[in-house]
Amino acid sequence: MTAIATLSIVGFFISSLCMNKVLSENSSKQFFYPIFIFTILIMTTYTYSLMLDYSIKSNFILALLLTFLILNYLLLILMFIKPAHHLALILLPLSAIVVFLTLVFDFKSSTDYLNYDLFLHILVSLVSYGLLGLAAIQALLLKFQEQKLKNLNNSSLSNLLPSMDVMEKIMFDLIVIGFVLLTISLLTGAPFVSSEADKILLQKITFSVIAWLAYFYLIYQRFSSNVIGKKANNLAISGMIFLLFAYLGTKVLFEYF
Repeated sequence: MTAIATLSIVGFFISSLCMNKVLSENSSKQFFYPIFIFTILIMTTYTYSLMLDYSIKSNFILALLLTFLILNYLLLILMFIKPAHHLALILLPLSAIVVFLTLVFDFKSSTDYLNYDLFLHILVSLVSYGLLGLAAIQALLLKFQEQKLKNLNNSSLSNLLPSMDVMEKIMFDLIVIGFVLLTISLLTGAPFVSSEADKILLQKITFSVIAWLAYFYLIYQRFSSNVIGKKANNLAISGMIFLLFAYLGTKVLFEYF
């Protein structure tokens, strides 16, 4: 499996270089898409082979790998319907790093497998986290773009980005869809919460609800007073931070403490 992981890492870096060339030189995407799709399929094979032997409930790095796999599929779909190719410049190198980490970390064997209902709940959760994660990356790029405009200082990255209006619209589209799925995730997760829920599960629920409230407030403000700019970006990033604590943070606690 090391060879498959290595091939995936190389594919992500080549895809990232191709996208940089596409955006900087306004060249054709004919080389990017085949390489990127092939890389995602390789990553899918690698992730699936690991999930056959290990549980995502007891392996933090495997949960992170699955999350980034879903992020890449969502980005692929998004690039066909929105001018969001710039997100690849951030996501693809991060994906390569995550795959590399799976080669470094030791996996814990577990017989704690998921039933069908719980798997569907986790899948909806991961898709919502993926969409909101892409929105958070978009918010970070918007903050970077705003800072460069404020200082009248262009950079090579800012020159590759779409206009701020386009970027904000993409960010809010991602947040609205991600929020709907996050709501479904919380509702479908309710049956798995018992009166004897442990501290880690309660922490996950608490951070998830805080994140839900942050996104709800952001969407409400967007449609009621058309909030844009710094406040919207900060709320999008804050919501994602709470989700990271809810999902990945509890994975770390479950695995190492």
